[in-house]
Amino acid sequence: MPFDIRRGPSLNDNKHENQENEDLSVEPSTSEGDTSTLPIMEQLELAKAEIERLTDQSLRRQAELINYRRRVQKEQAENATVAQVALLGGLVPVIDDLERAVETESEDAGTYHEGMQIILRSVKQVLEKTGVERTEPEGEAFDPRYHEAIARHETNDVPEGQVLEVCQPGYRLNDRLIRPAKVIVSFGNVPTEDDICEDDPGVLTEENESNDG
Repeated sequence: MPFDIRRGPSLNDNKHENQENEDLSVEPSTSEGDTSTLPIMEQLELAKAEIERLTDQSLRRQAELINYRRRVQKEQAENATVAQVALLGGLVPVIDDLERAVETESEDAGTYHEGMQIILRSVKQVLEKTGVERTEPEGEAFDPRYHEAIARHETNDVPEGQVLEVCQPGYRLNDRLIRPAKVIVSFGNVPTEDDICEDDPGVLTEENESNDG
């Protein structure tokens, strides 16, 4: 049977054509934040804008940190100044008393000595009010954090490492050391000859035998 060119499109042809039209009508979609399908220039612009945003954010945080440190340092300096003013305010009257004592001539040594004691008590009271503690650790265990050993004394009367004598008192503010106490520390508990005989009688016996030989 000859082919009829006047024959219209078949059902299969129409179906194929509709499928192609549907494929062309669908536009490519991109998820939010996905720039992989954008042109390369637009991707570069977006990346550049993000870098600038992050850089600006980092600079702002650095500036905030610097300002915070400056505020803390300023507050610490102000607190230190307040403490110094309070201390000096208590010492000024003591200085006045010392000046009067120096300028006053007294033939009575007892009266002069009593005046010096009063001034000394005033100084100690000022230090106590500011939290300063005087340390005289005689009889205590040696503590290298607060004591400075200037000598060691051998003794059997007290345990080793005990403060025998305070040569110069120490000072500290709360737990902060101002000046260590200079002390003499014990060492030894060296056994005497009687102790050796009681602990090990064979020691002297062996020595005597070796000498006899």
